[in-house]
Amino acid sequence: MAIFAKELGISDTEIGVIVAFNALALFTSSSIFGRASDKYGRRRFLLGGLALSSLAFFLQILAYDFLSLLILRSFLGFSLGIFPASLIAYAKESNQSLAKFSAFGALGWGVGTLLSGLIAFYIAVNQVFLFSAFLAFLALLIALMLKFESHQAIDVPRFPAEVVKRNLPLYLAVLVRHTGAHMIWTFWSLFLIELGADLLWVGVIQMMNSLTQFLFMYTLGGRIKYSLSIAAGLLLSSATFLTFTIASDFWQLIPTQILLGVSWALLYVGGLRYLMDKNVEKATAGGLLDSVLNLASIIGPFLGAYVVAFGGYRSTMYLASIFAFASFLLFKLFRTE
Repeated sequence: MAIFAKELGISDTEIGVIVAFNALALFTSSSIFGRASDKYGRRRFLLGGLALSSLAFFLQILAYDFLSLLILRSFLGFSLGIFPASLIAYAKESNQSLAKFSAFGALGWGVGTLLSGLIAFYIAVNQVFLFSAFLAFLALLIALMLKFESHQAIDVPRFPAEVVKRNLPLYLAVLVRHTGAHMIWTFWSLFLIELGADLLWVGVIQMMNSLTQFLFMYTLGGRIKYSLSIAAGLLLSSATFLTFTIASDFWQLIPTQILLGVSWALLYVGGLRYLMDKNVEKATAGGLLDSVLNLASIIGPFLGAYVVAFGGYRSTMYLASIFAFASFLLFKLFRTE
């Protein structure tokens, strides 16, 4: 998206605003539909969210300036926030391994980033949006074949204060860590190009992160205790963000992507297993985790746009490392077994 925006003549600061509004829409949508899924059932939100997401991916090809891309990315964010909580709750209620479920999500990210690099390199950057629309529609067709048990409504308050309070140490830690991460990710592809990567290598490097997540989640993700997995993920994130700053060529970032994949796998799978096992309101708790991730991706791009303007891309990485270490301290300080 950042590369596409640059082709339209959009500035770094404006890219930060677009990413933040996309995340704001995701945050709003995740908050609303996680609770709604617990109350009204999973199926309608899973299918409806995938259908709208396919349309929203397709419409991005119509963007031609800052305002049009801002509107279309916001619509995409709202659409993408409708279904994840329902899907996570469905996986748990179907007795699926949450580690393996997360692993296939990471594999999808890995394959997607590689294919996006190939499409952008050999065809055009905006054709990635058409392919994304096709994949979302394919996911909708697959979801139509899922069998849903009759849903027993869970009465969740409009603002689920008890769910927030119960999981606050995790939510706080993820918010701080992911705010730092999104300062980096907003400009990540531009940083890779600055180091000499072409569009194909941008996809390959991003794929290494997701492929590592898949392998780690699938083999080890469910075998580590919740608190240890979360704490290790936060601490390793801090070290990983710091290693980004010493790269002088794009290929040197390949081993750092392996570290990044392990750190996120530890944090995300540990957090998901905790939320699904400790909360009756599974979709609400999972939706709130998505909301926290998206809140971080609202704050992060705004901070990143400011930091980049004064200190360049590497300054976001130093600050993200500090944030991740602070999140580790927060989790250790406030967590309860």
